Amino acid sequence: MEGIVQAAQSQSQQVAVAWDDRVLATHSTPHFMQSSTWEAVRSRGHWHVHRRGLGTDRDYPVLVFERLAEGFGLFQHLPRVSGLEPADIGGLTDRVRAERGTAFATKIEVHQPRDEALVEAFLAHGWLPAKASQYRHTVVVDTSTSEEEILANMKKRARAEIRVAERHGVEVRRAELDAANRTRMIDLVRETEERSGAFFRGDDYLESVWETFAADDRGQLYFARYGDEIVAGAFIARYGPNAWYKDGGSTREHPQVMASRLLQWRIICDLASDGVARYELGHVPPPGEPDAPGQGILVFKSAFTRDVLEYMPAFQLSHEERGEAWRVGEGAFLAAHRERTGDYWY
Repeated sequence: MEGIVQAAQSQSQQVAVAWDDRVLATHSTPHFMQSSTWEAVRSRGHWHVHRRGLGTDRDYPVLVFERLAEGFGLFQHLPRVSGLEPADIGGLTDRVRAERGTAFATKIEVHQPRDEALVEAFLAHGWLPAKASQYRHTVVVDTSTSEEEILANMKKRARAEIRVAERHGVEVRRAELDAANRTRMIDLVRETEERSGAFFRGDDYLESVWETFAADDRGQLYFARYGDEIVAGAFIARYGPNAWYKDGGSTREHPQVMASRLLQWRIICDLASDGVARYELGHVPPPGEPDAPGQGILVFKSAFTRDVLEYMPAFQLSHEERGEAWRVGEGAFLAAHRERTGDYWY
């Protein structure tokens, strides 16, 4: 029996590797939401995940996530796909329509910089603008260069705050994802949530994500210490040449030591040393909207590089009349779900 179990595990690992090899070879900016690791995370909940080949003249592997939307039916979601050109959209649309099953609508979120030609291609093939489930603006650090070049590309504020943290003796280290460290990280997340009003998923969900990524060697926990106290933490997700600031938190104590700035700098250095080429720092508000919430986040993250990146908008392809009702009313549906459950639907 033990031999049968081991053989099954080995076969499962081989299947996962084959999938990831395809994604990494065809997506221009392979995102962890298209990885076998994210497939494992989401398959434990309300979402059913299918591996599809949605290319026509070439291989184009995409994880398609399906979930029942109460009062509407089966909904499909294609998150964070990349490697698309305007000429691809016609064939992609045909494949989506042919393979939608009983889904009333399909949403796609393209992990590429905003491209007006690509926007027009989606619109020309019947896709309509939809509510994005993932952030649209971010800061990306090029970690393919030397530490000196990375520092030179930062704003003066970031370089100065790194030196402040170093003078205060802040230490940043990788941490094992054991029970004690998971608990400490959750505490940091909840303290940040309370202080900032930002929304984080539940404890069990966060720990499940961290554990799954760490088990696949695609995740790493970091802590920043000031004296004997852990004052900031970050969980970093990796996939191929890319990495993301997945979750983070800090205490209210000792803001003057700039621990979070040094925490990110040490992470950047580790990623560069490990051969990771691109580090995405997560959501920031649109830089042209000074009244948008999260201006402090924008100031902090944008100091690490010169520009804020805007991704493509989300699009929906409706397969039935109720698809349009969903597209128009999705925001209200999500708000009602969160009010009722305390959780995010996606």
